[in-house]
Amino acid sequence: MLKYTLPIHEFTVQHRTLVSTPVPADDYQDPAIDDQHNPTRVTIHTNTGRAAALRIAERYLTLVHARLAYSNPDAVRRTAADIVYAEARARAEGLTPGQRKEESLYALHSEDDALRMDALTDVMHERGEIDI
Repeated sequence: MLKYTLPIHEFTVQHRTLVSTPVPADDYQDPAIDDQHNPTRVTIHTNTGRAAALRIAERYLTLVHARLAYSNPDAVRRTAADIVYAEARARAEGLTPGQRKEESLYALHSEDDALRMDALTDVMHERGEIDI
């Protein structure tokens, strides 16, 4: 397993300075950034290589940006992904717990589907319907 640390500028991964460090397989952690409002570094654990680390980092930053745009709209300039997340979040909040659980079982087919699922998961977590 490798831990990749990637620098960030304005929610964009800086590819040219990708640093990796070997870590034990049982040291896996979810992606993490150093600052939720102005990240300068993202850390990714993966054993599938550099390209996967970059994709994971970019997807994670898209989610962090969408969450920030949703919770504090004046903090960042909104993107298309932010709008997808906000619409999915509003829809998820209007569902019953049973409907949210049923929706959480659907397959993901696109990046937008992944954002919609993240929005649903965020609502379910906030309402105590799942443990993350």
